[in-house]
Amino acid sequence: MILPGSVRLCLLGAAMLASNRSNAGVWGMQPTIGVIGDYNTNAALINAPDTAEGHAALLLDAPTAYTADAFNFTVLPSFRISNAQGYSTVDSDYSHLKTKAEWDSERTTFTALAGAARDSSLYYNYTLNGAAGVEHTTVYGDVDWARFLSERLELNADLSAQRVKYGTAVGVSTLTDYKYTSLAPTLSWTESERDKVTASLNFGLYNSIPGTTQSKSASLQFGYTHQLQELWSWSATGGYSRAVNRIDYEIPFGPFLIPERLESTQNGTVFSGTITRQTARLTLSATASRNLVPTGLAYLSNQDSVALNASFALSPRWSLSGGLSETKIQNPTVQQGVAAYSARVNLLTLQTVWQWTEHWTVTGSAGHVLDDVTSSNIKVSNNSVSVQISRQFDRIAF
Repeated sequence: MILPGSVRLCLLGAAMLASNRSNAGVWGMQPTIGVIGDYNTNAALINAPDTAEGHAALLLDAPTAYTADAFNFTVLPSFRISNAQGYSTVDSDYSHLKTKAEWDSERTTFTALAGAARDSSLYYNYTLNGAAGVEHTTVYGDVDWARFLSERLELNADLSAQRVKYGTAVGVSTLTDYKYTSLAPTLSWTESERDKVTASLNFGLYNSIPGTTQSKSASLQFGYTHQLQELWSWSATGGYSRAVNRIDYEIPFGPFLIPERLESTQNGTVFSGTITRQTARLTLSATASRNLVPTGLAYLSNQDSVALNASFALSPRWSLSGGLSETKIQNPTVQQGVAAYSARVNLLTLQTVWQWTEHWTVTGSAGHVLDDVTSSNIKVSNNSVSVQISRQFDRIAF
């Protein structure tokens, strides 16, 4: 995998900082190797017959960390080597590389993260013409700064950027390359051990590549977190958002092309609410949210989601977990005569993890995805099962 110059510089700079401090800290690696077999009835979520496929793959992870008193640096490479060549399916090869550096002081924490990924993981918001399984390359970075202004008051600022490029889909391409940058400052006030109040701003800039569409967004939200009692807690945020969308296109006029620009706005509320019950062995949570989300659908998409999740520890070595969610997606209409994209996605997941020995782990998973593209009257679904066996090696210090 070839990384862009800006990401290479981030990785090199972080590595140099870590090396300069190597006399005060320790380097270590804890690699993991595994094999996985899976079967999907329609992994790429395409509207076509005979879409079932099964694959086997080798998984390699080699997390490497440098730890010192006030500085930590982590490199997280991850690879999947599959019998499915290339990136034509959602179960083919992938390669991920993420680095993270963190500096801590008595009142301040500064974190810098950079990474790149190349894969075709299931992106279940899209359905047409193999778009869900198409290869995509992502480059991203994030800088987060947090400081306690007093014992109760905390200021946090997060700046992030990502660039996503899609490969060639089967048939007509439905996904658009894009870049997205966001800035989110947050102020938090801890009223008591049980109560916390937050206020946050969020600014986002979404541009398709080569720039024919754009979304500029801003939102203001207030939040509250409360520990009801020892087992129950809830949190909620809500506020107002505004996005301005535009599209540039050309109208043929005789032998000429006349440039045109159309704009629209999205005004509305954004919110998120979660209630959680946690015991020594059981964790239950319910979440509802509405957000503007960057996607490959040419604009920021409005997404309403509800989700239920549960996990249960049958024993110290054996656990079960599951989730059920529904997401409604609505893309804004800007150009006249072009229908807005809308869909409803239902997702069910089940997983069991067995810690066979100290180093060996067996994981079984099953899932169901139903994607109803209401704007095109198309429904597609996928059922999947997988079994993974992995071995984690002892930490290697060097």
